[in-house]
Amino acid sequence: MSKQIYIKQTPAKGMGVFAGEDIKSGELIEKCYLIKVDTPQEHLGNIYDYVFNYPQGGKFQFLVLPLGGGCVYNHDDNNNAIWETSKEPMHFDYIAVKDIKKDEEICTHYGDFYWNHMADRKPGMKKVTN
Repeated sequence: MSKQIYIKQTPAKGMGVFAGEDIKSGELIEKCYLIKVDTPQEHLGNIYDYVFNYPQGGKFQFLVLPLGGGCVYNHDDNNNAIWETSKEPMHFDYIAVKDIKKDEEICTHYGDFYWNHMADRKPGMKKVTN
């Protein structure tokens, strides 16, 4: 993991990814290698909370588990980063969509489908945004 980011406990969201230095909008934050998940979705248990559809935004092929900080970025409705399928196969690129200050949490937007699905899986879970 680069010195540009670090992982620490957040007040309300568990672990999160934070900026180790100022990051400019449009800058690549992290490129994460992806591990293909062959386990059926219904047998993933809590790991299901950390897997992603691949490719992102395209026709679903399979689930993946991002390495690095990839599965630790938290959600925010006012996200300061996005993830997209990298040009390099089996990688996601995490990119700043706003200027991010040193020690600020870096958050992506999971999408409405995620929260609707989570409400069914974990009825007591609350969506926390900044």
